[in-house]
Amino acid sequence: MERKRNPWKACLVSLSLAFLAFGGLGTGVIEGSAKKTKAEVGADPGRPLEIAVGAMISPEQTINAYQELMDYISKKLNRPVVMKQRKTYQETNELLGAGRLDAAIICSGAYVIARRQYGIELLAMPVINGTPTYRSYIIVQRDSPIQSIQELKGRSFAFTDPLSNTGYLFPFYYLISKGFRAESFFSKTLFTYSHDNSIEAVAEGVVDGAAVDHLIYDYMKTIKPQMTSKTRVIHKSPPFGSPPVAVPRGLDPGLKSSLREVFLNLDSDPRGKEILKGMGVERFIAGDDSYYNEIRRMLKAVEEKGVSKGW
Repeated sequence: MERKRNPWKACLVSLSLAFLAFGGLGTGVIEGSAKKTKAEVGADPGRPLEIAVGAMISPEQTINAYQELMDYISKKLNRPVVMKQRKTYQETNELLGAGRLDAAIICSGAYVIARRQYGIELLAMPVINGTPTYRSYIIVQRDSPIQSIQELKGRSFAFTDPLSNTGYLFPFYYLISKGFRAESFFSKTLFTYSHDNSIEAVAEGVVDGAAVDHLIYDYMKTIKPQMTSKTRVIHKSPPFGSPPVAVPRGLDPGLKSSLREVFLNLDSDPRGKEILKGMGVERFIAGDDSYYNEIRRMLKAVEEKGVSKGW
């Protein structure tokens, strides 16, 4: 029997591990039409809608799970929908900020940054396992003697993305809050650009520890138990607002309302329920931007310490 998959439970994709010392961001080729002004975003009813999906594990799984959602939105709005994918959170943020996307499913840390930089807006939040929240897990190898984050001092560590909340900001904030100099705490660091890559890096002994999205960790336990069984969790963060659906500032009000209605009513439609099940999401709610205030508080604390790498 095929195990249930939940491709919503990750935030971005990488096809390889790239060692970086708290390094720079990738630059991808940007697809799509010419840059539009904010007042024009979504205004042309004949233009295909462009929606980015940053919550996936692999491009193949993303296409399989989310193409059904895109087709559903297209049918409900009677308008073509094109799905976009980018390697880094920053690339998707830039597209949102430039008005070159009509909507995007993005990670919570990236949402906070893009809202501050570009004024993007919250459209909807997914509810998973009964709550619109998620956590960061700090993991190590199963047989490692390490029992706490503090014991990772002088060890190697994997981050997810420079704009990730669970995979970068939280561990950085935690170290600062405990009086450590986060930039020099680890002997070596790398960005994996996906949570499953970070889990694998720990499982295979590439690094001593990693910070990952707890939803993707739990998901990987169901599809790759042979990998997660080589790891264990040594720390769990407080809950944060779940990775949202966001839209650019200036999106046509009518289109924004229609998109929100589609997401919020998925669970009341038989076909919509099937799509939600395939994504591992129970339903969408309008949510509230205040769900992300804890992320903002951590970000402020990190920036006040003069640490702004990635943020």
